[in-house]
Amino acid sequence: MVAWYRSHIIPFGLALIAFLIITTGGWIRINDAGESCPDWPTCFGTWGFDVSAEDQEKWWDENPDEIDSRGGTHRYTSYQIFTEWSHRGLVGIIGILVAYSHYTAWSLRDKIGNRVYRIHFVPSMFLILQAVLGYVTVDLDNAPWTVALHLFMALIFTISLITVGFVWWQEQSGLPQHIKLLEVSERLKKYIWYLTLIVLLQLMIGAYLSTSYHRAACDMGFYKGWPLCQNSILPTLKKFGIILNYGHRLSAIAVAGMLYYLWKEVKNEINNPNNILRKMINIAIGFYAINIFLGGLYVVTAVDGVFLGWISLLHLLIGACVFLTLASTYVLANLTTLRKRNDTS
Repeated sequence: MVAWYRSHIIPFGLALIAFLIITTGGWIRINDAGESCPDWPTCFGTWGFDVSAEDQEKWWDENPDEIDSRGGTHRYTSYQIFTEWSHRGLVGIIGILVAYSHYTAWSLRDKIGNRVYRIHFVPSMFLILQAVLGYVTVDLDNAPWTVALHLFMALIFTISLITVGFVWWQEQSGLPQHIKLLEVSERLKKYIWYLTLIVLLQLMIGAYLSTSYHRAACDMGFYKGWPLCQNSILPTLKKFGIILNYGHRLSAIAVAGMLYYLWKEVKNEINNPNNILRKMINIAIGFYAINIFLGGLYVVTAVDGVFLGWISLLHLLIGACVFLTLASTYVLANLTTLRKRNDTS
């Protein structure tokens, strides 16, 4: 049992587990294991992961309506099944822990108030929705739009846990001085909000592309596949895949420009280089620069339609870090402003 005066660390710990779940979700995708458990919540009718080829064949014969996009003759390895099984196991664990966290917030309401308990309904609700969406994703054989929506819900769930953690911390003992964002103007806060939404949209487009055949629409290899698209600066935008790929790249350039503008504005408004806002923006820019490189590397290293999965996974995770950094900055800025208003009223 966590002592009540340190209980605010619970949601932050849950956010780390949520990020691990996002990681295992990406690991499933690069191991081509997204359909390795065709039913839900069981896996080939069992609660384990060591399902032999014979047992898979027997289950397919008994459940012909559940045959996935690879056909009834395809057999998954135990490792592929394990990746999906472990992902589901982590979701089950975090479900129990979120319920425990919510109960803890309720039991401590006489010490930290009702605000934490009420706001905790947000991640609790998103967890339920995410579980339902997980079922839909499996039922629809990992259709690209369901994978993108699944990632969207996972990121919102994660940032909602981080938000609960910051609110809990503030209500419990007050945020430490070194993470308070006291000097953020309303104009900058709105800018950070819009930038965060654009990054989230960019992540969803990337998730859709990486799970569909459209990922090779701009061609592969250096120069003609990246940084160009179809060996042209402005390709013919007639096919949906090319439009999506090209739009993803244009949005990446736009976000880079917006991050640079934000960096300049923050530097002009805040002289202290050790200010937490300047540090968080620098971190976001650092993550984003790495991700631009990984995005290009993903296309350049592809050969004959085969893309390196580990680059795709890193690209996803670093992109998630950009979003979570910007979103956490926005949350902190608004919490600090709210506390300041409450203190003066």
